[in-house]
Amino acid sequence: MDKQQLKTLVSTAHHELFSMHDLSALQRYFAPDFIEHSPLVADGLTGLAQLVKDCPNLQHQAYRVLADGDLVAIHGRFEGLDADPLVGFDIYRVKDGLIVEHWDGLVKEAPLNRSGRSQLDGPSHVEHTGQEATNKALVSRFFQTALIDGDYEAFRDYTQDNQFAQHSPDIGDGVDAVIDFLTEIRAQGQGLVYHKTHRTLADGQFVLTHSEGSIAAERHAYFELWRVEHGKIAELWDAILAVPEDEQAIHPYGVF
Repeated sequence: MDKQQLKTLVSTAHHELFSMHDLSALQRYFAPDFIEHSPLVADGLTGLAQLVKDCPNLQHQAYRVLADGDLVAIHGRFEGLDADPLVGFDIYRVKDGLIVEHWDGLVKEAPLNRSGRSQLDGPSHVEHTGQEATNKALVSRFFQTALIDGDYEAFRDYTQDNQFAQHSPDIGDGVDAVIDFLTEIRAQGQGLVYHKTHRTLADGQFVLTHSEGSIAAERHAYFELWRVEHGKIAELWDAILAVPEDEQAIHPYGVF
């Protein structure tokens, strides 16, 4: 399957299951031995079926769909999954024309940040410029230096003229704002520690990193979507969530 076919398969399955509540989608689009990593859902097809049955008002709106290799990521918004709307990322792995595995990172929808941006607005059209490998390498280098190694000043080297559009609820636009925020919470013992990147998807100008680490010694999952423009990182959307220990007993791999 080519990239567009993968996107169509996963987007259709996602819509039919979570917005149309059509449980027959499980037989059409998912492998019988489907593996579920989400802490919100029991494993396998029975877990997905039970989720849909338990959430009669469930709806999903997709804002961005990316594909890279055998992975497809959807950035969007759920209603009816929790008391409050949830926003974030779903990652699916496809094999032999069927969905075989799923990870997600969802957080509560927050008010606009100080720059007036939401967790979902901004550019959504994927521009196919053939720069995916270059963009993935750029973000991987930046990620290692700025986040895993903790050299926040690297934001200045990888962005253009302090221009950095920020969709995180707690931070405004600009490189100074993100460096100041990360430095301050690290000084307070609440810094974002990154241990390992599990998967990186690049499609057009977008690069999604799925990684893990800790905040105040508590295990966290990081889903971060970077937009690259003219060889520089220009924009960020994220979903950062704790991985409860009790959920890991049910899902041994957590959200990874």
